[in-house]
Amino acid sequence: MQDIETSEQRLVTALLRIGAAAERLAEGVPGQVMQEPGTAAEVENARLTRLLDEARAHNMQLSERLAVMREREQAGQAALEARIGALNAQIDSQGVEVQRLRMVNVQLREAMRSLREALTSGAVEPGQINRALQAELEALQVTRQIESAELDQLLAALDPLVAEAIPESPVAESDDARA
Repeated sequence: MQDIETSEQRLVTALLRIGAAAERLAEGVPGQVMQEPGTAAEVENARLTRLLDEARAHNMQLSERLAVMREREQAGQAALEARIGALNAQIDSQGVEVQRLRMVNVQLREAMRSLREALTSGAVEPGQINRALQAELEALQVTRQIESAELDQLLAALDPLVAEAIPESPVAESDDARA
């Protein structure tokens, strides 16, 4: 029993010393609450700090992704503008060719009308036949130029698709290896 009383006395003395030390520390630093290491407030502060750091990291990732998306959008927009410019140039060149074809067709119709009139009157001149053949030849040439331009446009549109679909040939690879 005496051991219990001795332990109790020692415990009361230790608690009094701890209380006195806590009071002295609290008086020495006004406005600061004494906390033991690892208290709930410190744990909560650490958790909130970790969450803040995670939110900052996530924000940085989102900012980087947004910058990449903006770059892609600008590149895509530039590519579209270039494509639109190329298409406008093609339309302009086709418009010129179509206008030329219309004029040639008018000349051809006029030459044919003149040739028919000469045939009905029985006075066909070699110059009339020559003008009609030249008008027809020019119409055929303009038609061929228009078709050639259309084929060039189709080939230009197909080139990227063919390049993606067909891997590099083994012959080209072996030529590259020899070089």
